[in-house]
Amino acid sequence: MTIRTVLTAGIASTLLSLSAHATTGTNWAFEAISKSTGYTVNGQQAESNQFGLVKHSNTCSNDELYISWASDSANVWALAGQKISLAADFDGVPMDIPLEVVSIKPMAGNMHQVIFGHSFANPELLALMSHASSVNVLMPSVELAKYFKQTGDSFSLAGFTQARLQALTRCNSQSS
Repeated sequence: MTIRTVLTAGIASTLLSLSAHATTGTNWAFEAISKSTGYTVNGQQAESNQFGLVKHSNTCSNDELYISWASDSANVWALAGQKISLAADFDGVPMDIPLEVVSIKPMAGNMHQVIFGHSFANPELLALMSHASSVNVLMPSVELAKYFKQTGDSFSLAGFTQARLQALTRCNSQSS
């Protein structure tokens, strides 16, 4: 299955600094990003890795894919603005996910948070996420792997449907 059958590319606003962090009864967390709402789950190998989506105010019916990955490479800034294809496997359904590096944020020490986005999930991908128990994400190329010590992680999708509904509620309240 190719990403063209699962994702629709789109243009999204630049992610602003994160604030107001809340959690659901599951392992999904919410982050207010200006008037947008991010909802993510931490990686099972590294909590600094995140998989999720963002609902932007005034377009609340859409969900932009959001992946955040930790890097300790001093050369990670070379990735800024690049289109990267990550490999994903949703309970045995493999696909490539083309994303763009939309932000690189310095963290403590020589660590950086690399944020991938700018692709919108279509109804087929959202249905797949609703029925899958987890997703495995990999940095498939040797070229990309040189920026990341950890090139793969697994993310639980338990509670995704509930988290998406809560994100939609918050997004709609921010849009008025």
